Amino acid sequence: MIRALILVLLLGGIGCWLDREHQAGRFQSVDELFLDFLVANARDRFLTADDHAVSSSPVVLVKMRAADKAEYAGWPPRPLDWQMVLKGLQAYNPAVVVIPETLFWGLTPPEFVNEAAQALAPFPSTVLGVEAQLAAGRESPAFLGGLENSLPQFQKVQGDIGSAPPLGALITAPDDLIRRQAELGIVVPPGTDNTNKLPYAVQESGHLLPTVLAQALARFTQTPYATQRLLLGPGAGAFLANGTFVPLSAAGEFIINTKQPVHEVDALNLMTTELADALSPQDKAHLSGDKVVVIGIDDGSQGGLARLHAQAFAQVLALPRLRLLPDWAQWIVWTVAGLVGAWLVFFVPRSKAILRGILCIFAALVTCFLAFQSSLIWCPPTIPAALLAVSTVFARIAGQRKI
Repeated sequence: MIRALILVLLLGGIGCWLDREHQAGRFQSVDELFLDFLVANARDRFLTADDHAVSSSPVVLVKMRAADKAEYAGWPPRPLDWQMVLKGLQAYNPAVVVIPETLFWGLTPPEFVNEAAQALAPFPSTVLGVEAQLAAGRESPAFLGGLENSLPQFQKVQGDIGSAPPLGALITAPDDLIRRQAELGIVVPPGTDNTNKLPYAVQESGHLLPTVLAQALARFTQTPYATQRLLLGPGAGAFLANGTFVPLSAAGEFIINTKQPVHEVDALNLMTTELADALSPQDKAHLSGDKVVVIGIDDGSQGGLARLHAQAFAQVLALPRLRLLPDWAQWIVWTVAGLVGAWLVFFVPRSKAILRGILCIFAALVTCFLAFQSSLIWCPPTIPAALLAVSTVFARIAGQRKI
């Protein structure tokens, strides 16, 4: 009776203390290491998105076709064209509007720049591209053109930051009036040898700066950079809110399936909405709801910035999500760990308590591993493992002498 009371008080006290410490983030690094191990062993699940899932992902490409350039006020599209497209899009209230191409028309901007900027204001989140080039080496800081305070930085980075592509300079930024209505993300035009890759982050002076890909995903998943975790090197990836995981190469690049189709809407049909409704019911269905809408020039070939980003967003958002056990289920796991601990104390001889306790901890970790492999569901191991470890020690000291 006394042993049972001591065990209940011991496990209850330790469990409450561990829970408070866990809520305060004291064991976060341990849980993250365990999650990294689970993801690394199930990485194949994140390398190929299901075609049906990609086709139903909330991503739309609004394309300005080069074949229709005569229909626009100028080519590349002028501010008036952008104003009309954006005004036509406002009725559909997309979650995030992404414009990878730099909206800059020279030091002496043409007419309607202010109107185009105002057309961006109603959208809850807009990400604009800043054209950049990578550095051949890391001898000097990158030229940022006064945009240092406009570009966010990743706060939680693990691995070798130097493995990320080094930023050389920002080439072209959006017009100042346009820039005030949106967030900025770096865009590195793909070269001829890596047309299926987009960097998730670029390195500059010991910091990692997000690209348009990272910016838009952070906004869509509502993941602040203070909580987003970026892992470089083996098993690289980005961990965002709601279990979203972005698999990356060791250098922090996302590999795109450039043959994957995405939902497309012709920008000309949005430009004429005030005169006549040119959108088909299918186009309206694609645009409706909380969507990621990518707008840009597209000639139908592989490698266009807008198409590449749309394909990347579609693939990421179609990937399976990591599922953390809800709090009530974690309490059940802790209760089971406590019951196993009681079994160690009352039914296992002291001489065998350590071995049996280690086997129980190992069996719990294997169970969690198998659950993640089958359903991508996981439980932080710190508290149940600690309860089993404490029970094992107590069983060794005050357990059954013999059976």
